Amino acid sequence: MSTFIDVHSHVSPLNFPSAPHSDVAPRWPCMKCQSSVEGTLMIGETPFRKLDARSWDVARRIEDMDREAVDMQVLSPMPELLSYWLDLADAQILCDASNHLIASMVSAAPRRFRGLGSVPLQNPEAAARMLPRLKSDFGLKGVEIGSNINGKMLGSAEFDPFWAAAEAEGMPVFVHALHPVAAKGLEKPDINFTGFALFPVDTGMAAASIIMGGVLDRYPGLRIAFSHGGGTLGAMLGRLQLGWTTTKGFEGRSQLAPIEQAQRFFYDTNVYDAEYLAYLAVRMAPGQVFAGTDYPYMIMQNDPARWIRSLGLPGEVERSICSEAAGRFLGEPL
Repeated sequence: MSTFIDVHSHVSPLNFPSAPHSDVAPRWPCMKCQSSVEGTLMIGETPFRKLDARSWDVARRIEDMDREAVDMQVLSPMPELLSYWLDLADAQILCDASNHLIASMVSAAPRRFRGLGSVPLQNPEAAARMLPRLKSDFGLKGVEIGSNINGKMLGSAEFDPFWAAAEAEGMPVFVHALHPVAAKGLEKPDINFTGFALFPVDTGMAAASIIMGGVLDRYPGLRIAFSHGGGTLGAMLGRLQLGWTTTKGFEGRSQLAPIEQAQRFFYDTNVYDAEYLAYLAVRMAPGQVFAGTDYPYMIMQNDPARWIRSLGLPGEVERSICSEAAGRFLGEPL
């Protein structure tokens, strides 16, 4: 049986550095522990999410992996820790806290984990400078970024320094939904509604922005993956293709057709729908879909190896999802 790799799994520290100054305290994360193995992540004085030892404890995490036949996880920060809304110096403290945790977990079990770090993308030049450190200082394989940066779309040319550095360093980029732009229209956004309904919308918007902005034209060596199966991108592709044709490549920004670009992106299996996953892996982006669960959160895909192997997908598609696409995304055979 082929190796099974979960590329979409998150971590969060048990202990955070103290807020560096009083101005940032209302937006600073900390853990309020109910016991040695569970607690509530607080943002300032506001409860954000209940967490347990699966978020930081290697042995506890491996128990679940062994039970569900997951051979390896690719660890990335809880998206809320990306900290784009903080000043650069403050955000760097939290990025390093997440990067240190992930590095320590990979070091403790190098056959079971790989890591994706975080950088302060609210300052693209600083983020570009930080990317080499993810490899040299932390031993991480790539980087996780949000689907928008304080409301700014990823296809904007202001993020070119980051994309250029990611291509130059050969570092894969995992785009995860974060603070969906559509939530700004809600009077009082509900965290569950946002996660269930709006995360895929924002992921699709991020992918569309990259397509329309010509990012792959400028940086063809990039390896970009999207959480939640690319979200709504599949439903937008026909429209994007027509728009590209009628506007002569989005007013000359992109020579690559949207369908061609979509076939070069990577996607996870975190869609909870067997028929849509088959469409994604067989028709929309053959060879570009890897397993991803959103472990260890409430909406995670349970027993992912058994589920994927029960779908009756062609053998080469199943093998690609289980491990081969993850290896291509990370740039190493797994």
